[in-house]
Amino acid sequence: MENAGFTLTTAAPLLIFADDNDLLGVLEASSDKVLPLIAQAVDLAPGLLPLAAVALKTPPTVFFGGAAASAAVAAGALFLIPDDSIVNIALQAALAVPLGVLLPGGLTVGGVVLSKLK
Repeated sequence: MENAGFTLTTAAPLLIFADDNDLLGVLEASSDKVLPLIAQAVDLAPGLLPLAAVALKTPPTVFFGGAAASAAVAAGALFLIPDDSIVNIALQAALAVPLGVLLPGGLTVGGVVLSKLK
């Protein structure tokens, strides 16, 4: 954690959030299908700690702005790419799902969680 820039002070809000929301109880009650995913997450965690340190220092408004920008790009792709061929419709779908649903959803959730931590 120290190599990634985390200290007990910077990790404390995450630990308090996990305790307040009984995340360990939810984890314990989860099915066996979830446990292998957790093992993979633990293996990936050291590489993701620098990213988490940057995310914790980022204001929540940046996450909300990123969500809005991503949704705007997806809307622009839907309106600007003509619906005249299957290839163009596939391109619209390929852009709309990640940029219009997944990324804005993830950024919004991240912004809400971060605003509750701060």
